[in-house]
Amino acid sequence: MRALTAAEVIRLWELASRYHPVDRALAVLQLLIPDQHRDILAGFSLGQRDQLLLAVRQATFGDRVAGIDHCPQCDETVEFELSCDTLLAQSGEPGAASLDYQGYRVVLRPLNSFDLAAAAAATSLEQARALLQRQCIVEVSLQGEAVASDQLPAGLQDRLNETALAADPQAEILLDLDCPACGHKWHSLLDIVHILWAEISARAQHLLREVHLLASAYGWSEQQILELSPTRRASYLRMVSA
Repeated sequence: MRALTAAEVIRLWELASRYHPVDRALAVLQLLIPDQHRDILAGFSLGQRDQLLLAVRQATFGDRVAGIDHCPQCDETVEFELSCDTLLAQSGEPGAASLDYQGYRVVLRPLNSFDLAAAAAATSLEQARALLQRQCIVEVSLQGEAVASDQLPAGLQDRLNETALAADPQAEILLDLDCPACGHKWHSLLDIVHILWAEISARAQHLLREVHLLASAYGWSEQQILELSPTRRASYLRMVSA
């Protein structure tokens, strides 16, 4: 996966700032995989989507990812650092997964961006979770006879999330964190869409400030400035600031 150019970073930021995160992720992929229709990209499993976004993030911003979280016990700020290489090496192939429970058999498929878009319209977190659970069910049977997915016993429903994760292992990357202040340990979900968009937004605004300074100093157009390599832009900026 190639890196986003300076002009593409600004265009993405301008285009997708008001988008839902699901659509922001697709906007990035559409830009870098233009030969694939949006519906094809939206049909990728969430694990596949996030692996592609990780590759974009690595190519554009480098391998190391710095992040922060807050201890759920004492609210201490906890900093951590990740490697895109390490995360990309953990990739697993998505596919159907099945669950057997007291005569029931449920076949699940990986969730995709269409499913997340549908869940975004839910009026509560519980409703969104229930909708995603229904979306990923391919078929349900009891003693070999087909039954409706809304007739599942509570014990079976409790096991569906684990089975759905088995269908797409990279859809949920959990980070093991511990608090240096109180020693509490917890799992934090890696949200690559949020991380990548925050970096695109920060880079776009930084680039616009560079355009403003160089255009004011030399009268160059935005396109001319953005076509300069980062090294040359930095050199001109140093001369302007001298």
